[in-house]
Amino acid sequence: MNKIAVGPQGVGCIDVRDTPTNNLKRLAQKKNCEVSDLTVIVLDRPRHEDIIREVRANGARLYLIGDGDVSAAIATALPNSGIDMLLGIGGAPEGVIAAAAMRCIKGDFQGVLVPRDEDDVKRCQKMGIPDIDR
Repeated sequence: MNKIAVGPQGVGCIDVRDTPTNNLKRLAQKKNCEVSDLTVIVLDRPRHEDIIREVRANGARLYLIGDGDVSAAIATALPNSGIDMLLGIGGAPEGVIAAAAMRCIKGDFQGVLVPRDEDDVKRCQKMGIPDIDR
């Protein structure tokens, strides 16, 4: 699942289908700060090389973690965490948990399924998800 999360100050400004650059710019504008004032948390995985490169190119700070993207999403909503945004691809079950948590704490979370192969697509359809691109 491709994921993006922000705390209450960023509600309504993110779009999981848009670039990190555009999401960072909108969040900075909404928080009335510069992109260089933002900190993005990302799982430290090879699949995130492009995200990491783009975040750095925009001047935002980067916090790489080994695991725990549910707690990372929640951190975006905690006032003293220093984390402004979560970006990256992670497990769908964790994405559902993070989305529920973010709803409870008035943050914003978006996720889009990213099937690895045709078997994943069929599994989603079998579970009642006819359009995985929604």
